[in-house]
Amino acid sequence: MDALPKTMRSLVAPKHCKPAGYTVVDLPLPEITDPADVVIRVHAGAIMFGDCQRAAGSVLTTQFKETFPMKLGVEGAGVIAAVGRDVQDFKVGDAVYGLAATRPIFTGPDHGFCSEYAIAPARVLLPKPPHMTFEEAASLCGYTVTAYQTIKRGLEIAGVDSLEGMTVYIPGALSGGGFSAIQVAKNVFGAARIISTVSTPKIPLVEQYLPGLVDQLVDYTTTNVADVVPRGSVDFMVNTQLATLSPGIPLLKPRTGVIASIASIAPSSLLRELLGPDRVPFWLAWILDLAQLWYAFKLRGTGIRHEFISGNPEIREDLEKVGEIIATGKVKGVFRAVDLEDLESVRSECEKVNSLKGGIGRLVVRVKA
Repeated sequence: MDALPKTMRSLVAPKHCKPAGYTVVDLPLPEITDPADVVIRVHAGAIMFGDCQRAAGSVLTTQFKETFPMKLGVEGAGVIAAVGRDVQDFKVGDAVYGLAATRPIFTGPDHGFCSEYAIAPARVLLPKPPHMTFEEAASLCGYTVTAYQTIKRGLEIAGVDSLEGMTVYIPGALSGGGFSAIQVAKNVFGAARIISTVSTPKIPLVEQYLPGLVDQLVDYTTTNVADVVPRGSVDFMVNTQLATLSPGIPLLKPRTGVIASIASIAPSSLLRELLGPDRVPFWLAWILDLAQLWYAFKLRGTGIRHEFISGNPEIREDLEKVGEIIATGKVKGVFRAVDLEDLESVRSECEKVNSLKGGIGRLVVRVKA
């Protein structure tokens, strides 16, 4: 491989700001300081809601000091350009993809997958399937890991090992969390029937992107889901948005229903695991745990169980299973792509991610043609 350049182009937040403030600048290449890390020549990176929240300076990220410019993107795909001395599973020239969200988060260097070069621990990477584009690979790992672990945990709560024979409600069919969860629920865990929602313009797109997977599709902008889904008819809900949890509760079977959520308020114990115990002050822990009492209140008088799950790519057994799921086509990418240097489009599409409105699937930033 050719010698690496000294600088690279990178999508950054120059200060705490919304997507309108993002810009592309020249920065030094990342250097390997951890012998288990690799440097990746990025072909495509992905932006998720957490990137936008961190850049904006959410209440969670104010608990530690940020450095600017902040490189964006913790997920992507590319070709390994350099390896640390302890890396054994990959070599220079290997095509890889992955999600570099290690715990506690935000404690190491910015990974910067929306840059020409990124740095990541080898343990959270997977070999890119030869038949898959870098753009699709960049769109898949994070939400597929989350969907797999979320449904797996929900089944553990239910005391079963599959969704066979079950009706599953997954709102937001074409959201990042929704499209992944629908495919995992049906193609991996064998859900019998899937109910989902989208807005009016996206109705014809669901069969295009998720052919044969959604059995009942509801236009949430014109129809109340409770008017068309019988009360107490849903076995399992994968909650993908904060606003959909409460309306979903009456749909669940009151004695046995399970809500496995990727969009709830985390308990303080989980946030301490995510951020580190010294980054969760007493007042924040108190608020988070008070919210858990609110969930218990919402479920009072039922046997419905609810748990918030945060995807963790460092569980290697799960990550390798997800790699198999992706490589065999059981989960396919739903994404839109923009070029790194098309800053106007990058900002516009990042705002859709930030507002959780208007986008289809994942936002992928093409870095190298």
